[in-house]
Amino acid sequence: MRDTFANSGDQRVSRRGVLRGAAGAALGLAAGGTLLANGASAAPRRPAARAAFAAEPHNWMSGLPDDRTIDDLTIPGTHNSCATVGGPFDTAKCQDLSLPDLLSGGVRFLDIRCRPIDGAFAIHHGVIYQNKNFNNVLTECRDFLSANPGETVLMSVQKEHSDASAEEFAAIFNDLYMKEQGFDSLVHRDSDALPSLGAVRGKVVLVAREPGIGGIDRNGPLLSVQDDYQLPVAEKWDRVQEHLDAAKSEAGGTKRLSVNYVSTTTGELLPAPRNYAKELNPKVETRLNEEYDRGDRPVYGAILLDFAGSEAADLPKAIYRLNEGL
Repeated sequence: MRDTFANSGDQRVSRRGVLRGAAGAALGLAAGGTLLANGASAAPRRPAARAAFAAEPHNWMSGLPDDRTIDDLTIPGTHNSCATVGGPFDTAKCQDLSLPDLLSGGVRFLDIRCRPIDGAFAIHHGVIYQNKNFNNVLTECRDFLSANPGETVLMSVQKEHSDASAEEFAAIFNDLYMKEQGFDSLVHRDSDALPSLGAVRGKVVLVAREPGIGGIDRNGPLLSVQDDYQLPVAEKWDRVQEHLDAAKSEAGGTKRLSVNYVSTTTGELLPAPRNYAKELNPKVETRLNEEYDRGDRPVYGAILLDFAGSEAADLPKAIYRLNEGL
């Protein structure tokens, strides 16, 4: 049966840096807890973010204006969103939380890596099969958006661990998933402009790293991407900050979305993604909390994390609450 795989062999296994009014009500997160699918929290691990935003993590977009285009938002995202299986030495593991838990915890930009095999897509990080297939990803997004129709999810899709041609990849995406399995109505695949939030509520906005599937071109003029993934932590932090500063300075002056990967491998033969996240995620959280406490509400676009909601557990909230007062 297509889209079913065995875990064997090769591991198929507006210029808005201005003050905005504060919103009132408390966020539905317990202090420092790890996010769970139902919006509850595990035992506290670190202090909660210090001020309230009148939205809960599962529906923080719902109160934002329909006419706001997605480049005028600050969005928590994840690098290798489904990479919960680490393989030897955990070198492939980039997340602790499942996709539904990430979405319930506020994440709205997903990085999905698809290996074409047997006429369908298995989700991989390198050679490591992540015990998940692309129809699972789309179904979980559809379920979340059905329950939270005021939200939208941006999804970057790329080929992983495969020498399949662009034509084969596009045929599987278009014929199997969009047509045969009926996900076409879920996925916004326009490519000529960044949509307004109102136009894509309840939908997945496709960001394409492969040709022939539609969507916003990941390498095109509508996105500004920082993805230098082989830098030592100190250099990576400099690069992340440079991209944050650039996004802040051009907000409202362009129509492109900043996409800023916090993840790195440092270039090591055996990378340790969790160790890098332990260093980098708190740095991002500290910067954003300091800006928030000063009353700043910069537009930063999508900030993509490893171990979102677990290393610096409140960081997704620190990101999305910058939309307060929009």
